Amino acid sequence: MIISYVNGICVKNDAISNSIRDEVSWLMSQPNNEVRLYAYKCEHEELPFTKVNNVMDIITDPHFKSSDLVVFHFGVYSELFNLLLVVQKSAKRLVVFHNITPKEYVAIESHSLIEKSFQQMSNIIFADQVICVSETNLEVLQSAGINVPTKVLPLAVHGTTFQMPNTKLSFIDGLIRIVFVGRFVSSKGPGELIESLHKILTQNPFVHVELDMIGNLSFSDVALLEKVRMMAQETQLSFQGRVKITIQGNATEEMKQKLLRDADIFVLPTYHEGFCVPIIEALGSGCKVIAYKNSNTPAISGGFAKLTPTGDVEALTTAIKDTIFEVTTQLWKTQEVGSYLDYSQKVGEYVKQYYPEQVKRQFLTFIYAL
Repeated sequence: MIISYVNGICVKNDAISNSIRDEVSWLMSQPNNEVRLYAYKCEHEELPFTKVNNVMDIITDPHFKSSDLVVFHFGVYSELFNLLLVVQKSAKRLVVFHNITPKEYVAIESHSLIEKSFQQMSNIIFADQVICVSETNLEVLQSAGINVPTKVLPLAVHGTTFQMPNTKLSFIDGLIRIVFVGRFVSSKGPGELIESLHKILTQNPFVHVELDMIGNLSFSDVALLEKVRMMAQETQLSFQGRVKITIQGNATEEMKQKLLRDADIFVLPTYHEGFCVPIIEALGSGCKVIAYKNSNTPAISGGFAKLTPTGDVEALTTAIKDTIFEVTTQLWKTQEVGSYLDYSQKVGEYVKQYYPEQVKRQFLTFIYAL
């Protein structure tokens, strides 16, 4: 089978790009498949990649012209997504829909891009089939009147197959470790997390916390990132010896997984999620999870997270404070119901549905049926 993938970019530390990397690799692992990715930029050297400058570079390419299947991933406007309308009739057209962040959750200078993205979403009516990575995303398509045959398939989450840690470091040293994973943009709430932490440290003089913040700097808001850095410095100065805040930025995959395995709590005050890989990564590492309740966070967390009203910093503060107390109790260190061991076993079972091998089987079964 000759397969073409079309997307603007395929870069590291990006959920859509990681999904493309997985799918292309899975299809290449099967006999008699010839797969090629067309994009402006690709950072995954193992993928068969053709760099393009515009739609015409793809239309005239021999591999593309002979494709049996053309796959597009869509989450934001791209000129290349217009190619969906002119794919040759002999090829099946598949769109993987990742949702679009509403413009109220992005910087004002990005509003026109978001508006163009929602307009371009109507291209999906020309697809033969759509994969939505969550029920939330399916609802977005249906609300827009796009009723193409659709299958809901989750993203594969790497790292969840690592062995769940038997204990946490805090069991030994008493230091509570918190991790944030997300772009440094207002819609992920990094400043609200630090604000909540400042309130908790003010209220409780016995709390000692270490916060690591991981996020793709290339896709972050420079001004907000600087504000977060200043908030982190001010908080550390105010509570010297009781808090350490490290902005990890573009941490390696290995560093991210280590920080999550060591952490007690994962906090993501996000305003919108089409899927949210970090929540699954955190659960799969034995972290207690706290997030705002909206979009896909209730579904993806499977009932294992504390979800607070979106934008309510006081409720977020209370949730973090209560969770810090929970992971410092004697019960948490036992083997009884309500302990870390009990919790980790339950979330370990839950995250198995996102194991790469399981998602791979579902994806390949779907592709060959298509």
